[in-house]
Amino acid sequence: MKYKLTLLACLVFFILKAQTSELLRFDRNGKLIYVADNRGNKIPDYSYVGYHHSEKSIPNIPIRKTINAIKGDNRSHIQNAIDELETLKPDKNGFRGALLLKSGTYNVSGVLKIKKSGIVIRGEGKSTTLIATKKSKSNFVVFEGYSEPEKILSTQTKIIDSYVPIGAQAVTAIDGHSFEKGDDIMIERKPNQAWIDMLGMDDLNETDSNDRNWTPNRYTVTFRRKVLSVKKNKISFDAPIVDIIDSKYAEGYIYKYSWKGKIEEVGIENIQLNSYYASPEDENHAWNAVIFNNVENGWAKKVYANYFTYSCINIGRSSMKITVDSCEMRNHKGIVKGGRMYSFNVVGEQNLIKNCITEGGRHDYVTASIVAGPNVFLNSKALDAHSVSGPHHRWSTGLLFDNIYIEGDNIGVENRRNSGSGHGWSGASCMFWNCSAKEIIIQDPPGDHTNWAIGCLGEHTNKGCCGPKQSYAHKESMNVHVKPESLFEKQLEDRLSVSE
Repeated sequence: MKYKLTLLACLVFFILKAQTSELLRFDRNGKLIYVADNRGNKIPDYSYVGYHHSEKSIPNIPIRKTINAIKGDNRSHIQNAIDELETLKPDKNGFRGALLLKSGTYNVSGVLKIKKSGIVIRGEGKSTTLIATKKSKSNFVVFEGYSEPEKILSTQTKIIDSYVPIGAQAVTAIDGHSFEKGDDIMIERKPNQAWIDMLGMDDLNETDSNDRNWTPNRYTVTFRRKVLSVKKNKISFDAPIVDIIDSKYAEGYIYKYSWKGKIEEVGIENIQLNSYYASPEDENHAWNAVIFNNVENGWAKKVYANYFTYSCINIGRSSMKITVDSCEMRNHKGIVKGGRMYSFNVVGEQNLIKNCITEGGRHDYVTASIVAGPNVFLNSKALDAHSVSGPHHRWSTGLLFDNIYIEGDNIGVENRRNSGSGHGWSGASCMFWNCSAKEIIIQDPPGDHTNWAIGCLGEHTNKGCCGPKQSYAHKESMNVHVKPESLFEKQLEDRLSVSE
């Protein structure tokens, strides 16, 4: 009997592991083939995210300065050491050096700022503990360039394709363009009122007079890319299109851009960051442990955060290609309600959050409003979650939630309608791959926009928290994981094997 059960278990295991999606196939060499719909829309390649698009490992930067904790306030002590590193000349790879904080407890009375490229803050693990002691709402460690990317308006060029589908990595420009291989470009999607009407985001104030209806100007989004090749008017670029440019509902443009005010090659690693707090609901203390603003190619690795009201890592709108690896957010302190406890919050694009853990948060793996993708959350857990993970509100596109486990609450994408001040549709082109949660909320916006839930464990539903039921998005292999085990890792493997 035991032998028969073992055979049965092996058979079940084989069947479960053999499952795959109808939207993906494997070729004879084991690489993914993407199945497009009749308009060319397909699952995009989400792998263009993280530090140098995950084409480079996070480096081990040589130590150039070492300090020990001192009694009393360590803010100037640490900031002066950072400032000293910033005076050094970068090496050929753009690194000035790492600041090592030896084991000890460092009381810090205010924000620590890194304002130049090539600086790494490093501890010796949890035995290096920095405590934010400021008794007012504040941030703690901030990597911050001085300005955002700027369009070069003289290069504005119209995209003449009548329809650019999800997953496309090329567009056709009007005659007379000046784009060349290697150019940094913005692809702009400029919607019209017909698109807003189609989504039903034109009458939010009829349900709640305090809510704001969506407007075309506010939902104009730019996606930053790099030109890979130019063949006459065909412009090819790296990361794929993750929001449809349909001439019926939107215009498309390309610009070159400059970004003189960014910082690069910066990181924080192997350190514990705590915040002072007076009581469990006290909010007069540090809210964010680490913030990235105007940063390209940075990282946070093995950052252990406790007692902050908002986040462990908060990636600002202008920041891109940040990898957050093996970080933790535990013991949030504050009132458990809106605008708080977003453990890993992404507002920028082409970022990767992986191997992370949260405990007791609300929106643990989340994006804010109008976030340009792709962005990826990979192989991470939320324990004792108090609210849903996923795109939070107002149209974030190109998100992959890959092997995300939510204990106690839900994961998904939905029309949040009148939640907040008119959250509306939270996102599109969002993939939930081999995830697990109490509920998988999976709704499809009108038109050709789509979301996917493939291989997810949990009750699948098209009824969200904040609005009426909507059409189901694409769902398959419910409660049975699929192959590949990780979509991101397989997409990255395929892409890097082509470039070798």
